[in-house]
Amino acid sequence: MRLRHAQFYGHFDTRCDVAGFSLARLTAQTPAHEVLPHEHADGHFIVVLSGRYRSSARGADRLLGAGDVLWNPPGTRHQDSFLDLGSHFVALSLGARQVADLALLDGGARRLAAAAQAVAQDLARQPVAVDLAGLLQIEEQCHRLCALSRAQAAPDDPAARGRGEPAWLRRCMEQLVDDCAQPLRLADLAAAAGVHPVSLSRAFRRHYGLSPGALQRRAQLNLAARRLREGQPIADVAAQLGFADQSHFTRLFRAEYGCTPAAWRGGFKTF
Repeated sequence: MRLRHAQFYGHFDTRCDVAGFSLARLTAQTPAHEVLPHEHADGHFIVVLSGRYRSSARGADRLLGAGDVLWNPPGTRHQDSFLDLGSHFVALSLGARQVADLALLDGGARRLAAAAQAVAQDLARQPVAVDLAGLLQIEEQCHRLCALSRAQAAPDDPAARGRGEPAWLRRCMEQLVDDCAQPLRLADLAAAAGVHPVSLSRAFRRHYGLSPGALQRRAQLNLAARRLREGQPIADVAAQLGFADQSHFTRLFRAEYGCTPAAWRGGFKTF
């Protein structure tokens, strides 16, 4: 069985997405015998917050407990579970192309070394943000975690530092997230950055693993999730963020979060 992007056995408490990274806090509520052998289309870090966690992935050589961090590259075949239902964990997912760009393919499934583990633990303690400042802080920590987690590259390798996105691209990404409720005008965004729209789209896919439109749509859905959590009516949220109608909004929300807006608003449960 192959799970889609950012899908896990467990109930979501909350989630946010930025620059190709998906950060989620979950509660383990699936008994071990109900977890089927599976793999993920993307790579992911698992940070154990509480309880005892075990995985059949090669490289996960012992029972993991609170504070331990496991990295699974894309396509890692495994069967994992918590011995204690109600345990909590954080999952940080990134797409296969982004995994390759960040040089995380080598080394297989593995527990992280102390320095990377400390960054992952700090990231897991951060409030899951949907505002721009919080998203950028999470993004910075995600890149730092990936740099420290490379099997072959030192975290202060100049070549590794050179993989960061250009300043103009960062400004475009920030504008898309900040103005996500406004219609996307790719030509205007490219003109402001001084690049061709095709070059802009390629740069977005190379650095963030998403097209500008897909990144903006994720930002819209994150903002929608926040407004629903605050108790705003579903129809109002759909209209405010420019969705064609409530059914269109519901289809996109379910595809992204694994549940309907009504279910999210009522209890934030998915999968």
